[in-house]
Amino acid sequence: MKTLKTLTIAYTPDSDDAFYYDALETGLIPLPGFRPHFFTENMSCLNQKALQGVYDVTAISSVIYPQISREYAILNVGTSVGRGYGPVLVSREFSKMENLNGKRVGVPGIPTTGWFLLKCFCPDALMIEMQFDEIADAINAGNLDAGVMIHEELLYYPQLGLKCVADLGAEWCQRHDLPLPVGLNVIRRSLGTASMERICSGIRQSLEFSLAHSSEALSRVRRMGRGEAGQCTEKFVSMFANSDSVRMPADVREALNVLLCQVVDLGMSSEMPQLTIIEGMIPERIHAHKQVG
Repeated sequence: MKTLKTLTIAYTPDSDDAFYYDALETGLIPLPGFRPHFFTENMSCLNQKALQGVYDVTAISSVIYPQISREYAILNVGTSVGRGYGPVLVSREFSKMENLNGKRVGVPGIPTTGWFLLKCFCPDALMIEMQFDEIADAINAGNLDAGVMIHEELLYYPQLGLKCVADLGAEWCQRHDLPLPVGLNVIRRSLGTASMERICSGIRQSLEFSLAHSSEALSRVRRMGRGEAGQCTEKFVSMFANSDSVRMPADVREALNVLLCQVVDLGMSSEMPQLTIIEGMIPERIHAHKQVG
């Protein structure tokens, strides 16, 4: 029997990422030649571990890609894309970005795409790094004046009595007439081209299986994010696990180039990386191991 190669896959503890991998993680879709091991950590931790080269496949904030481009290629599956939306700046007291100059604003990691957008649009805010799901409570406790919402917090914050100051993702999209590639899925180059292509294809089939059996997949991933009580899983998954995530379209590739050029201009990287995108070969359809539903 051929020995299976261990493959480490890391994603955020949120419903959209869990939706991508549900069929692989539950064994409904196989990944021939590999034994995947899954890890969940918040985006700030995943960014740091990508810089250290810890995982074979990992979610990252798009803005850190120039720093890891020599070790990782971009997968053409699992991109989180905001079409007219993205990280949201919220507050209890303030209603305009210009009122936040010098104010304490929580950001879900430095660097993250949410932090990057705030730095672009409200550079004089005092940015305080916090875990993403603690920012809203810190605002309500008076420890922050405002904060950047990501993940399911994008939809949940009104239930906590907070108000939108600005949809930073929408602002970026409007200024550039492009969608916003908030997050990427990347893969270790040292796996080799054939393996990277095969893994990309397997992840795509997992996502396609979840989309085709969405009720069953959603019932399993509701444990993530704000959970059943949050009542935002289905809407959130539809925002960030969709056709843009199945295959990165041309306008998202264009947007990624624009975003990363801005990252270089901001001094986060010395040069614009060459974008290597693993397309995922299209083998014969891999059938599910068992029937669902």
